[in-house]
Amino acid sequence: MRPLIGPASLLESDDRPAWWTPPWAPRRLEALVGRENGDGTLTVRHWFRGQSRPDNPWLAGDVVSMAATGPAALAQRGRSGTSGHELVATVPEAQGSVEYAWAVNVAGPGRWRRIGPAAPPGPPDRPAWDGPASAAEWGDGTVIAVATAATRLRSGWVQALVQVDASVYHLHRQERRDGIRWLRNACLSLADDSPFGTAEQASVKLAQVSGERDTQPGRPLGTLSGSESRSGVRGTDLGVRIDHAGRTFLLCGDTHWSRRPWLGTRDSIAEITDPDAERPTVTFHGAPLSVRGDRTTMREYDVPLDAFGLGDQLYAFFTSDHFRDAQVMGRSVLARALGTAPVIDPRRRLRPVRFSQLATLSDHRFVNVSVHRDGDVLWLWGTGAYRADDVRLARVDLAAPGVRDGLRAGQAEPFLAALRYWTGGTTWSPAEADARPLFTPGALGELSVRWVPELGRYLMLTMSGPGDPIGAAVVLRTSPTPWGPWSPRLRLFDWIAAGMSFGDPSQRFIRALGDGSDPVGDAVFRGQANATGAAYAPYFFDLRPDGDGWRLRYTLSTWNPYQVVLMQHRLTTTDLVVASHPM
Repeated sequence: MRPLIGPASLLESDDRPAWWTPPWAPRRLEALVGRENGDGTLTVRHWFRGQSRPDNPWLAGDVVSMAATGPAALAQRGRSGTSGHELVATVPEAQGSVEYAWAVNVAGPGRWRRIGPAAPPGPPDRPAWDGPASAAEWGDGTVIAVATAATRLRSGWVQALVQVDASVYHLHRQERRDGIRWLRNACLSLADDSPFGTAEQASVKLAQVSGERDTQPGRPLGTLSGSESRSGVRGTDLGVRIDHAGRTFLLCGDTHWSRRPWLGTRDSIAEITDPDAERPTVTFHGAPLSVRGDRTTMREYDVPLDAFGLGDQLYAFFTSDHFRDAQVMGRSVLARALGTAPVIDPRRRLRPVRFSQLATLSDHRFVNVSVHRDGDVLWLWGTGAYRADDVRLARVDLAAPGVRDGLRAGQAEPFLAALRYWTGGTTWSPAEADARPLFTPGALGELSVRWVPELGRYLMLTMSGPGDPIGAAVVLRTSPTPWGPWSPRLRLFDWIAAGMSFGDPSQRFIRALGDGSDPVGDAVFRGQANATGAAYAPYFFDLRPDGDGWRLRYTLSTWNPYQVVLMQHRLTTTDLVVASHPM
């Protein structure tokens, strides 16, 4: 595997994002990343990312060179804030090193100019890389190349691009009171060359779950919930199905409430009274979820993840501390519902469904989790950095001394002490840092894992990663055991081709056009109103026999409209063969 980045392929710009930006505030990250052309050369592209918010994405800019013979080096010159400030790329090409430049502050489309021959760059003045290269971090992947940069983020945290095989990740070196650690922050491109299958039929949308009006052309205008007029829920996402004490609930994430801006993005909960129906009836509670204890936050990205029952008590996992330590999601917490049966009433606008926080579960590998209880064992599949991490596995023996009694008494210490993390094969460790990926490479965030007795397998739903060869897709894997072997990926739904449906706009349910001409979509909040849509967070709903195959249903979030939809997929016998073959 050849390097796509070099030691000097990353830096922080000297330019302030805006004139009011304080001198000490972090600036934009700039990078040069190569891609194989197939003829021994690389196409080097400029990438950039703002650091004002942890959820700012890496964006692909202009191509610098299409004839590089190796990684490019990045520098800058000129006074910041002026037209003379330039980024400078030194690119090795067949005839020698060539200099390219891009004027940072010149209006108009950014184009890299070829300046001419240049002297090869000397050793870069960059911080040393002392980050993880262990199997616990990268699984079977091999670190090929690293680029580091000193920044103004926090107290000068070092940033790094790390090439693992052909995938490129962004990590930062966190400096915390309890020590120093490298943590993934984003994935620029996921190069998963493992074989995958494509389902014989794509998933189809059955109905829109949340919101008031379905804007897909030719669809019934009503949604399954009529949530705005009945419960004050304008829009929401996620939609994690929970079955507890003979009832079925949906846990929803960042929710926007009609005429109650003081609620911000507090999460919501709904009940499904007829989950087996073709169009289930969904009733949202008229007030948000409330989690109290240990400074648990309930802002954007602080969302419910999954839940399990123990007797008549309901326990749920939530994310908290959004943007803590420059991460999108800071930690996950375990909480207990107050009372034994959540009261779901669309008219109760002042009575939240309350949870009491019991403990922090993780701020590293298990920030997003999906859980399944199998008798006395609770299985937890988790990912760490938001949409940039691999899947890992933990378990808790609920029959271990003190676990059940502790949870019922509101004490989580025995639960945490009973956590064991899968480290490969048949070995388990009490240390979260030892947890190994179930498969690699990965750039995952939300995930949903459920045991399906009819198939005798666990089903895992995730989304594909950025630049993934499988496309922009909902992905299914299966396994006979919680740890594997997991099957190759099966693509269920390409949300750009099918969800945006450029060829047949009548099938479109995700906004595809950002020029104001697309009738699909809504305007729930400012940052979403004028944006095109996307699909994320597939969560298992149910699976039923369907002729010689199976009917799989799952919830999916669409960003614009900012709503949850119910999807259906017919798994054929051929699909099941692909989704049952171990890797």
